[in-house]
Amino acid sequence: MTAHPAVSGSLAGQYALITGASEGIGLGIAEAMLRAGAHVMIAARRRTQLESAQQSLHESASPGQRVEIAEVDIRDPASVSALFERVDDAFGELNVFVANAGSGSMVRFLDMTEETWQSTIDLNINGTFRSCHHAATRMAARPDKSRNASILVVSSIRALGTRPGTIHYATTKAGLNQFVRVAAYELAEVGVRVNALSPGITATPMALERNPEVFEKMAATVPMGRAGSVEDMGSAAVYLSGAAFVTGTNHIVDGGESLY
Repeated sequence: MTAHPAVSGSLAGQYALITGASEGIGLGIAEAMLRAGAHVMIAARRRTQLESAQQSLHESASPGQRVEIAEVDIRDPASVSALFERVDDAFGELNVFVANAGSGSMVRFLDMTEETWQSTIDLNINGTFRSCHHAATRMAARPDKSRNASILVVSSIRALGTRPGTIHYATTKAGLNQFVRVAAYELAEVGVRVNALSPGITATPMALERNPEVFEKMAATVPMGRAGSVEDMGSAAVYLSGAAFVTGTNHIVDGGESLY
């Protein structure tokens, strides 16, 4: 449970689990946590992508740092239970949990189907709840209450404003923001912190591949003149995960995009 002599940083020697971390923002957060000295486990649905991400992370890891992978579908209670049992076996403790797994699509309200609405809720709300509940239960029971215990929920600035086609996604993210506030209040007494990270438009491989011209136009409207990077999100995640007196916050990382 101690840091390797070659490893330093704000999260040195700590154990972090990140869901939805085989690519994009989740992988960027895992990379940042490695740089901060943590051992990491990345979890996602597709093993091939996980193995590729693991290889990439190993290349930047310091001697003694561990990079583990685990398949999980957070919509499935049994799969989530198995994930946290793997964390127990591999790490023995959990200091940082990042609930990043989630998804959304552009569907206007009048075209919304029951299936799309429900599947978004099942993934973004229900999946986040059950994974955070597993993490919180373990953290609350930790023998050494001085050890860091941080839950970070990846939300979105879409919860703060209105944009056509995002009603299902925005509704779930707004729900997560309140979930974070209530969970933070309840868990404060056992020393478990809960915060939200709300990215704006972010240059992930998926976002850039979908429609690069539209992405470029949207990025140009950001007051700071560019889209966010996965490194921007990773550095914010490291800060929130290690900030000992910060809980119940919604940390917006969007270059000012939500100001208009």
